[in-house]
Amino acid sequence: MFGGHSIDVGSHGHPFSVSLPSERFADWIHSFDWLADLLSVPGGEAKAGQLVAQWADAFAGSNAFVFAPDLLARRTLHWGVMLSTLTDAHGVLAGRYSAQMRLLRRDTARVSDGLAQLRARASLVIYGARLSEKGETLLARALDSLDEEIALQILADGGHVSRSPMATLDALDALLAADAVLQATNLEGSRALDRAIDRMLPMIATLRHTDGGLGVFHGGHEGDPARITALLKSRSGSPQPFAFGPHTGYHRLEAGETVVLVDLAGVPARPFDLEAHLAPLAMEISTAEGRLLVNCGWHPQAAPAWRRPVRASAAHSTLTLADRSPGHILDDGFLADALGPAIAQEPENVRARRKEQSSGIWLESSHDGYKADHGLVHRRRLFVGESGDDVRGEDSLFVPLGAVPVSRDTVPFALRFHFHPDVRVSLAQDMSSALLVQKGRAGWRFRTDGGPLAVEPSVYLGSGARPLKCQQLVITGQALGDGDGQGRENRVRWSLRRLKGRSA
Repeated sequence: MFGGHSIDVGSHGHPFSVSLPSERFADWIHSFDWLADLLSVPGGEAKAGQLVAQWADAFAGSNAFVFAPDLLARRTLHWGVMLSTLTDAHGVLAGRYSAQMRLLRRDTARVSDGLAQLRARASLVIYGARLSEKGETLLARALDSLDEEIALQILADGGHVSRSPMATLDALDALLAADAVLQATNLEGSRALDRAIDRMLPMIATLRHTDGGLGVFHGGHEGDPARITALLKSRSGSPQPFAFGPHTGYHRLEAGETVVLVDLAGVPARPFDLEAHLAPLAMEISTAEGRLLVNCGWHPQAAPAWRRPVRASAAHSTLTLADRSPGHILDDGFLADALGPAIAQEPENVRARRKEQSSGIWLESSHDGYKADHGLVHRRRLFVGESGDDVRGEDSLFVPLGAVPVSRDTVPFALRFHFHPDVRVSLAQDMSSALLVQKGRAGWRFRTDGGPLAVEPSVYLGSGARPLKCQQLVITGQALGDGDGQGRENRVRWSLRRLKGRSA
């Protein structure tokens, strides 16, 4: 099963001899992304060896789709890591692996920028290590090539240049795979590879929620907590999270059993913006019971029709002005055909200041994404009390000091709080507060001095292919175009407080 489709090959069949239901399904099958999962179950080694052999027999000749550079990079990475296991399980596959690696060496420049390119170069390092003495020169070149890609893609704080938590995890996985094969073959890697892994491990810990999964920002999903834990244990010691990643642009506010993750940076540079979301100052909250406040997220198995809507600010727990995002994505035309779904206009000047005291953590942030059209800056102030049971916020819209208002008219805004599917939301009669029941156990009270406050349907795609129904609280208002952020029209204060001793 994949992406809502399934095939049945029978007890003796294989997926390389039947029609596949979609191109995405075929991409998954031929990438061998499923190989490690199969090898992890009893009897998996024999079955994996058999399937790899059947694939090699079915595609001995040329096939433009199967041997496309990006797909080739993913497949050879999996084969290279598991080659010893697969060879032991079935016999002679090294020749077919080498033939594919020769194609990848020839077509490396045609591999897409970003993760695909990083995987391709990690695959070449593994190939050089597998060749041992014969591949000494090839390995040296491959390591230099991988070092160049690390310098381009892995930021100084360990995050991936795309700013996606999931991309950071996938990049770490590829680098750890190369490092593991080098160690297994008693070969030395490079200092750049070693240092990149050491930087990335605590960054993954920083981007992790209390349930063990990742924050769902910038095209990412939760991921498998078991996989994340295994990667974090790949080296001795226990990676500790940062308070903030100055290059990746996330702040982590952790108090008691509560974690708040806030996106506080702009859009990554092209060509790494194809999955980027337009939602500066978006936040997520998790507690001892799991996820409480979320963004809508994205999953690679989800229906493609969802991809564009979840990149908008309205799909995140942040403020939207005049019913649009702070920036826009290329729709159509020559540029869209040439660049893909890149960010054409991005939010500017995303700033943050943080202060930690004995009473809790204070964070003040802002962005200018609406300034050009409406003359207003969005500012978000957050406070997380030392116990983690008290989270307070203030969102305001104001004309910067010394700037001339674009208009004195009012501008509609919506402040959205998307809640995880495990959270039940009940609006109080006063229309200014709501009861939140998390997993039927923990109770939280949401209050605001803005309004009106409404409960609306939402969806969550951060955990799988199927969108899950959930709820959101929405505070709407009309901001003054010449406001200073202090009046009720341009300022909304809100709070989330745990109800002591409540169970539902």
